[in-house]
Amino acid sequence: MIRTKRIESSSPAFAVSVVTWDDETGEAERVEYDADGNRVRRAVARRFPRERWQDDVVGETTWFDAEDRELRRVPVLLGRSPLALD
Repeated sequence: MIRTKRIESSSPAFAVSVVTWDDETGEAERVEYDADGNRVRRAVARRFPRERWQDDVVGETTWFDAEDRELRRVPVLLGRSPLALD
């Protein structure tokens, strides 16, 4: 099942984030918007197949800027939110 959640923020970096995730695959996307509704950045998280897990690393989150340029990649750790703020 695909789910979506809108979260308002008092962060100076963004005003609203919209998180969409798939319960079955574990894939998720977080899009952050400024107070004017312009996209600030986004993150795409994916889980690796179980045979690719290494210790507690079970996936990867890729962060992009407003123009979809890749900013960085961070591991998704077992038991932690794949789209946690950095």
